Amino acid sequence: MKKLSQKILIVSLVITLLFIWINSILPGDLSGRESAWVQSLLGPVLDYIRSGRIQASLTLLANKLPERLCSALIALAEQLDRHLMYMYPAILVRKAAHFTEYMVLGFLMGLQCVRKDGRSRFWLPELLCLAAALIDEGIQYFSPGRVPQLRDVCLDMCGVTLGLTVTLLLLSVLRLWYRESPEIGKIS
Repeated sequence: MKKLSQKILIVSLVITLLFIWINSILPGDLSGRESAWVQSLLGPVLDYIRSGRIQASLTLLANKLPERLCSALIALAEQLDRHLMYMYPAILVRKAAHFTEYMVLGFLMGLQCVRKDGRSRFWLPELLCLAAALIDEGIQYFSPGRVPQLRDVCLDMCGVTLGLTVTLLLLSVLRLWYRESPEIGKIS
């Protein structure tokens, strides 16, 4: 069973990397059309966020929470309203795609780099994902209409870090649950 799950994990990693790198090979006009298509799907959500109604929703939610959390949520809503009004949806979609792709890559890489004793490494998947992000931007250098950007690498690494953090938290919870439930180890 472990060998099968390891193979599935490796295949998932390869598919994720191929997805990221194939999207980088696409010429700028084709990539722009893909972003426009995703933007049309997310249009209603972006309109809701940019309409100012999100502040009202968060304020309603915040009023049911403790005072400090309430004021933090209201401040967040005000910041979202202030800054998202000026963000172009196409840029938002492209940057969210970068972040999400690399968050998935970080999650999978974190699972792949768990040691045999169950402990996790954090630096190895970070380095491997940094290499993947640099290759990604290098590919864009040779794609017509595309420009490699250092800020995309930084955004990619933020996604990787979140994915790895989720992996480490999930593994910690599972390890704790496994230790607390001795009957799980006795199942034959």
